Amino acid sequence: MTRSGVSRAWTVTMLGVVAMLAAVDRNILSVLLVPIQKDLGVSDTAMGALTGTAMALVYATVALPMGRLADRINRRNLIAVALAAWSVATAACAAASGFLHLFVARLAVGAAEAAQPPATMSMIGDLYPAVRRGAAISVVIVGSTIGYSLGSFVAGVLNDHYGWRGAMLAVGLPGILVALLVRFTVPEPVRGVQDGGGPADVLPRGTLVQQLRQCARIRTFGPLVLGLICMNMAFTGWLAWAPAFLMRVHHLSATQMSALFGLVVGGAALANMIAGVLSDRLARRGARWRLYYCSTVIALVAPALAASSLVESLNASIACLLFYTLVSGGLTTVTTATYVSLAPPTMRAFVTALMLFCSLVLGAGVGPLLFGVLNDAISRTQGAEALRYSMLLGPALLVAAGVLYLVASRTVDADTAAATEPGNATAVAGPP
Repeated sequence: MTRSGVSRAWTVTMLGVVAMLAAVDRNILSVLLVPIQKDLGVSDTAMGALTGTAMALVYATVALPMGRLADRINRRNLIAVALAAWSVATAACAAASGFLHLFVARLAVGAAEAAQPPATMSMIGDLYPAVRRGAAISVVIVGSTIGYSLGSFVAGVLNDHYGWRGAMLAVGLPGILVALLVRFTVPEPVRGVQDGGGPADVLPRGTLVQQLRQCARIRTFGPLVLGLICMNMAFTGWLAWAPAFLMRVHHLSATQMSALFGLVVGGAALANMIAGVLSDRLARRGARWRLYYCSTVIALVAPALAASSLVESLNASIACLLFYTLVSGGLTTVTTATYVSLAPPTMRAFVTALMLFCSLVLGAGVGPLLFGVLNDAISRTQGAEALRYSMLLGPALLVAAGVLYLVASRTVDADTAAATEPGNATAVAGPP
């Protein structure tokens, strides 16, 4: 491997580590919810706001400005500062004297973490050409997946030995050291160097409204973002209600459920690595092949996901769910590789932030609620078995996403090529 190849590999590896730490710090509150609630004496409503609403609120207000900032300044430095900030905020949670103190600290965690995805995807866009971004993005997605699973285990062990405050402190502090490692060992890629021609040496000057209008003029953007929203509604709704499904319908204990659920979800990490490499090979034929891949995968897994909730046998249900996660786990990676290449080099971070905003607020924010509303309606006649039928919303939403991806595939090749045309990066702005 050449020196530049080693440098790129190191950069992507560190970006994966940063994504892992972000997932650990983001998820630790859910793992420590019960001991924190007992210690601080707060209600379920308050804890629900702390674990869900706080993050959504911050992303709704900070993600887009962070994306615009990442398009204008040194992204490596932004990631290092953001990592140090959310690590300090996580560690500061250990000193919380009450709910308000903890809430403010968690808002700080969310605000700092909002900088990580757009800056990361913008850097990857300048490290690799469009046909090689899937594999690199999969490293970051897998890092995040490992962060969720490993972080949950580590936080639980630390809580058992040192309490929730000790767990918060121990999880937060290592991020400061990694931030220094990022700052002094990761090079800042030159913007636009992978998109034909020279570097994108003119920074975007458009207002937020102008950049939103620029995104609206990308024909692929509308169906792609709607497909992403539908996909995230399906994913987050299923993740939120699958544990209850296993316990209510198949009568598993919490211990049995967590073991099986962890096994099923773990398949997504392997799927991401395979999907990233495979979609890169397909993308050599054109960007539309990434979306063909997504639609084909959805056509395969939607029936399996539907069957998982309808079959009577637990073993058959788990087999269907394993097939679902092992095959569909890479959809997020491939979708991300698609929209990263749709944006001009000087707008990649903003487009990433906009996509994350839509998928989090409109996808993850609405999905679990829709499942719950449907389940409440069906449970009046079906009781505990209602989840068998409300869970069918997941495959229905996936099918909708697959259709929208096929619509987007009709224009994605032309829009991807247009993103790197000379002058396109500054089209959103008038004179300085």
